[in-house]
Amino acid sequence: MGNGQNIIDKIIADAKMEAEKIEAAAKAEAEKTVASAISKAEKESLRLENIGKDEAEKTAAKEISSAQMKAKQMILAAKQGCIEKTIEEAKKQLKDLTDAEYKVVILNMIVAAKAEKESEIILSKEDKEAFGKDIEKLGYTVSEETRPVEGGFIIKQGDIEYNYSFESIISVEKEEIDQAAANILFA
Repeated sequence: MGNGQNIIDKIIADAKMEAEKIEAAAKAEAEKTVASAISKAEKESLRLENIGKDEAEKTAAKEISSAQMKAKQMILAAKQGCIEKTIEEAKKQLKDLTDAEYKVVILNMIVAAKAEKESEIILSKEDKEAFGKDIEKLGYTVSEETRPVEGGFIIKQGDIEYNYSFESIISVEKEEIDQAAANILFA
């Protein structure tokens, strides 16, 4: 039995050694597999983090751009409100002119318009009666025709008419101001 036991002990020892070798190899392979998986997971995590950062940056840029546009729109609305108030105040002041002040404004506007002397000045019926003669004294021709112009006049040169009514002047100025505001906003 001594020999038999020795053989059994030898087989058991060899089996243990072989088992330890297999276990060590399996542990090494497992560690490689785990390390590889961790490396892949870290790379994927970094990739997803970068994608997340890019998406977050894009989203933040969109929000900032949107906020800036809203701010510009609010500023434009405030400016347009001021413009509207100013225009309404100008209209009120023009309506509140005394007859004498109104006459001076119209005569100065005609002179400033540099109408040719052969032009006709078309007035409202009321203005023609009130100071048509004064315009003729300046050397201009007052048209027989009248128009329902509420403040201002029309210069007629042949078939061409230039509208210098208060409403027309204010409308043109407002369009220019609105265009300038739009250029500022969308530049």
